Formats: sequence, structure tokens, C-alpha cells
Amino acid sequence: MSRDIGRWRALANAGFVVLVLALGGFGLYQVAGRRWHVQPVFHVRATFATVAGLEAGHRVRLQGMDAGVVEQLNPPGSPGEPVGLVLRLDERLHGLVREDAVARILSEGMVGARVVEITPGKPDAAVVAEGGSILSEAPIELSDLLRQAGDSLKRLDEVAKAARTGLDEVNAIAATVRQGKGSLGKLVRDEEAYQSLMTVTHRGERTFAAMEDNLDALKRTWPLSRYFEGRSFYEREKILYQPGARRESRTLAADDLFEPGRAILTQDGRLRLNELGAWCKASNRARSDVVIAAFTGPDQDPDLAEVLTQEQADAVRKYLVEKHGIDSAGWFKSRKVTAVGFGTQVPRGQEPTSESLPARRVDVILFTPQA
Repeated sequence: MSRDIGRWRALANAGFVVLVLALGGFGLYQVAGRRWHVQPVFHVRATFATVAGLEAGHRVRLQGMDAGVVEQLNPPGSPGEPVGLVLRLDERLHGLVREDAVARILSEGMVGARVVEITPGKPDAAVVAEGGSILSEAPIELSDLLRQAGDSLKRLDEVAKAARTGLDEVNAIAATVRQGKGSLGKLVRDEEAYQSLMTVTHRGERTFAAMEDNLDALKRTWPLSRYFEGRSFYEREKILYQPGARRESRTLAADDLFEPGRAILTQDGRLRLNELGAWCKASNRARSDVVIAAFTGPDQDPDLAEVLTQEQADAVRKYLVEKHGIDSAGWFKSRKVTAVGFGTQVPRGQEPTSESLPARRVDVILFTPQA
């Protein structure tokens, strides 16, 4: 009786050992081939002109993470056709692989094993289906990089040789000039010719200076002076005509800003300019150019009115720049701030549209370029 029990126990122990060995061998086979059949997987396909040493069982990464293995390499049917890869990936990562994903064959380090790296694609693309295909990029071979580097060094050597040749030619020209050969060399070596050339140059400079003095005197001669003054005004008024920019403006009466008949700001005028400075510095106006235009009534002398309005425009510009920094458009950026006095003149196309608009006034205009 005891002898029969020992035999059955021995058979049971032998069967248990065989089962353990079988399970261990199966596990080793699965690990060696990276065949994770025990977890959910999905498959995608990609084709390459060359697989650059990639083999079945090599790793697949998704954004640097271990995502699966290369399950199968399908050789081309005829010469010139691509090699097909079947990639087995973790099902938990299925939602990250989109139809526009790209597969690349890379090396782990300079001479490490080959891996397949997958870039997932855009978030708005559809998820790739089971067994679907994704895009691929040709692998970068070290030999190709070395060949490109060699070509670049060769071109650099050619450029260096050309530069050396050009420098030799420049040195030869300089030596010829030093020896007094050629027109330039004769000029350098012949003191008399050099002095003659300098005399002609000085005479020309004096002639042009005299012409400028005569032209200035001519501009001040009546009736030509009126012509040049009018021309100057028409050149100045162009600053108010910028058809490629959006125009925003604020108007302040001169009586609210200055002492009567002067260009000195009052305390109340400074308060009004404080509000105007905040308006100029608003973020949506940072790219605008600023034009400060001052006007006065028709009852004043035109010459004196032009001087007065110019000083009033300059006073407003100085206060807004020094107190509010309207000439700054951010870090290391500046914008143009121009002050113009128009006196009694009314620029073309700038006639007041409101009867209540004061004749003695200062307009602050922002011109913002439009794309």
C-alpha cells in the first residue's frame, strides 16, 4: 500500500517538474522574441526603401517610450520595391498613433542597435486602424553623413584657394601702385599731379558752398520768398496724409493748454496731457506713429502764427515724451513722434468737419500701419 502511494507521488512530482520546465521555456521564448501575447496589442505597417540593419524583435518607441517590437519584416517582391514592416504595439498607446504618424529607423547611440521611432502625428488626425499603414522616412546612414561632410570640406578648401588667389592679386596691384606704374600709381608718385587734383577739389567745394549761399539769398528775395514758403508748407502737410494707416485723433483747445498767446503749459493743461499720454500708450496703439499738429486762428500774423504754433507743438511733444514716454513702443523699440506747427494755414483735406472745433487747437494724431 505504501509502495503504491510512493509511485503516484513520484509521478506527480515528475509531472510538476515537467510543467514548470515547459512554462519556463515558454516564458524564455516569449521574452527572447519580445512576444507579449498576454497583453492587448495592435499592429501597424510601414514601408522603407532600406531597413538599415533592422531585424524582427527590435524595439519600437513612441515619443521615446517603449511601445512594442518589430514583429515581421516582409521582403520586397521584386528588385527596387520597398521592405515592409509589421509593428506590434501596446494597445494602451493606440489612441496616440494617428494616420499621419511617421516612422523612422534610428540607432541607439552612434553604433547601437536599430530601433523604430514613431512620431504620433497631429491631434486632430484620425487614429490609425488595426493593421493600418503609417508614413515613413528614410533612415540616416552614418556613411551618408561622412560623405556630405567630406563634400563640404572640399568646397571650403576651394573657397580658401580662391580667397588666397584674390589676395595675391590685390598684393600685386598694391605693389604696382607703390612702384608708380599705371594711372593710379603715377598719381600717387607724382606730387605735382596730386596737388593739382586737390586744388580742383577745394575749388569745387568752394563753388558749391557759394551756390548754396546764393540760393538761400534768392529764397529770401520777394516775391520768390512767398513761393518757397508755400512750397515748404505743402511739403510739411504731407505728414498728415498717410493713406496706408488707420487714423485716430484727439483735439485739445490751445486755451486749455497754454497761457494766452504763449507756448507755456498751464497746470490744467498738464492734467489734460496726462490723460492724453495714457491714451497714446494704450497697448493696441503701440505700433502707431504720433503726429502733434498745432493750429491758430486766421486773425493773427501768418509769420508769427507759424512760430507760435511750432513752439506749442514742440511743448506738447516734450511733455508727452518726458512724462509719459510715448516715444517708446516696448523693449528696445521706439516710435516716431513728430511736432508740426501750421500757423493759420489749413492743410488740404484737413478742414474741420465740426463747426464747434476751435481754430486755436492742438491735434494729437495716431497713424497705425495696416497690413
